[in-house]
Amino acid sequence: MYGYLIKFHNVLAWLVLATGLLVIVKGLTAKATWGPAETSWVRRLTLLVHLQLVAGLALWFVSPTIAQARAAMGEAMRDAATRRLLVEHPTLMVAAVIAATVTSVRVRKGDTSEAKASRALIGTIVTLALAAAVIPWQRLVGSWTA
Repeated sequence: MYGYLIKFHNVLAWLVLATGLLVIVKGLTAKATWGPAETSWVRRLTLLVHLQLVAGLALWFVSPTIAQARAAMGEAMRDAATRRLLVEHPTLMVAAVIAATVTSVRVRKGDTSEAKASRALIGTIVTLALAAAVIPWQRLVGSWTA
């Protein structure tokens, strides 16, 4: 189960990044023409980020690495890589989910196309920045090159 879950989590990570980049491009290019189609991409990003969170939480409970770290929490906190995986990664990813959710709500409540595009652009940049800051890039890229 762990193997399938980590692969699903990795695929979702790429989908989140690709969808986020698409929303950023739309936010930059469709300021005057922002409509329901563009707003639906923001909602898709939010859905993907929430799915990513659920998969990540499941991994947090079934991962052998995390189980070992939780068993020796004091030692895990002294090791930067383990601490990053155990605490920093989930914490900033929850912050990214919150940013995506707030962005989705603010975009839907925007009065004008320009307001919606600006909110989508800023919120998506914040969401992706939070996620990119703690993505274990070596593992994510390594899973596709191995």
